[in-house]
Amino acid sequence: MALAQTAMPDTVCIGTRRTYSVNSPAVPSTYTWKVDAVLQTSTTNSLRILWNTPGVYTLTVQEHPQNGCDGDIRSGTVYVNPVPVPNAGPDITACFGKEIRLDGSGSINYQWTPSIYLSNPSAPNPTVVLAPPGTYQYYLTVSDANGCKSVKQDSVIVKITAAPKIFAGRDTAIAINQPLQLNVIDINNAGFVSYSWSPSSTLNNPRIANPLAITDRDVTYVVTVRTAEGCQAGDDIKVTVFQQADIYVPTAFTPNGDGRNDLAKAIPVGIREFRYFAIYNRWGETIFTTKDPSKGWDGRVAGVLQDNAVFVWMAQGVDFKGNLISKKGTITLIK
Repeated sequence: MALAQTAMPDTVCIGTRRTYSVNSPAVPSTYTWKVDAVLQTSTTNSLRILWNTPGVYTLTVQEHPQNGCDGDIRSGTVYVNPVPVPNAGPDITACFGKEIRLDGSGSINYQWTPSIYLSNPSAPNPTVVLAPPGTYQYYLTVSDANGCKSVKQDSVIVKITAAPKIFAGRDTAIAINQPLQLNVIDINNAGFVSYSWSPSSTLNNPRIANPLAITDRDVTYVVTVRTAEGCQAGDDIKVTVFQQADIYVPTAFTPNGDGRNDLAKAIPVGIREFRYFAIYNRWGETIFTTKDPSKGWDGRVAGVLQDNAVFVWMAQGVDFKGNLISKKGTITLIK
């Protein structure tokens, strides 16, 4: 009589290769193995079988001694459980600094790899913590209460975009009711799908990147932008309004290197075309000239800082209505 060496009933997972044995290989007998009455090829005392279909199976074996009667048919039940299938969830694109949570499912035990930046790689829905901008791929393996482990992994791609940066422009001065073209600069090319400027009452369209402003009073425009991923950024620009187009020059400057009023500069307001700004000494000699209103005189001639003195300046430009503006005056150098 064949004596089983494998405990029955047996429980296995799909993909398990199991060996069932009876008696000792030294026993001079042959054997008939069947699975659900289907004859197997083995005639030895053991049967090695790969379980690849879930279900409940009846395994039988009968011993055929060389001398004597066939033994009784011995049987046992094998439970073949399906393996769980992991689902790592949809790919994610989010902006840096936002909470990112993975969404795994498929069983009761989870393992994410790699574990870098994950709050808990054994949780079904860990958060991605302090990950810098970049693209990351995480793989999910699951197992069930029977110990069956997923055969294949599922993966999710997490793309973290850099926080957007914008520049609304330098603070500026204009003449009353002078049209001012605003414009948002996308510093790191994040790509924006929405714009919102406020206050909006003096803008032709507060929902675009470059609205036109016409205002009769000082105002600070604030712009907020948003990307397709929901990333948001903001900036502002201060606009000072003068009653008429003009070229202003301070009455004094202090070129002492403290970062305040170090340059003698012209301040054009409402000027469409800035033609020149020039400074002259007491003998009428030109000691500084520029066509760029952002540049100014640092009080030096041939690299030598001048003594306290009064200098004459002249400036010219064309205002936004096409009128020629010519100005002159004096400025005092104070060391």
